[in-house]
Amino acid sequence: MFGLFGRNKKSKDVEEVIEEPVERRSSERNDTYADAVALTAKGQFLKKGIALDLSANGSRLRFENGDSLNDGMVVSIARYGIKRRARMRWRTRTDVGVEFLDEAE
Repeated sequence: MFGLFGRNKKSKDVEEVIEEPVERRSSERNDTYADAVALTAKGQFLKKGIALDLSANGSRLRFENGDSLNDGMVVSIARYGIKRRARMRWRTRTDVGVEFLDEAE
């Protein structure tokens, strides 16, 4: 009746396509688990946390509560000899993604 029941239609097989996540980082990220300290630009202590991963351009840091962190901080990861200026690229309640602003020494 006016094509509402679709008796003459053939079913089409639909192939499911699963897309791979796209990696947008410009340098390889390495998993790490090291103490990290966030400092103000003047070197005053802000928060102590953990570096969960590290690359040449940035890091993912975890804090008990990262809400009070500000942009333009200095990140220190002593185990790897890192003390670099950084800015936040993203933030959740506990995790912060930072991009290093200066070159590694």
